[in-house]
Amino acid sequence: MAEYFINALGDMCPIPNSKVQSKIKKLQPGDSIVFLTDHSCAVTTIVEEMKRRGLKSRVEEVDNGIWKLTITIPSQANKSRG
Repeated sequence: MAEYFINALGDMCPIPNSKVQSKIKKLQPGDSIVFLTDHSCAVTTIVEEMKRRGLKSRVEEVDNGIWKLTITIPSQANKSRG
């Protein structure tokens, strides 16, 4: 299980989403992405995309106008549970 960091501070849509999509393609079950952004639209877009894909995401506002989004790829055991 690896954790990857994406710094998207200062990036405007669609760049943050593109960075996440590119990294997700390379992840293995149990891996996670920690994504940092100051663009609220990116948070909304990425959270909705992760829901659509059935992936877990957690959002935390770590400072005024800066969000940390953690995306986790389910392990195979968790996937089979439903």
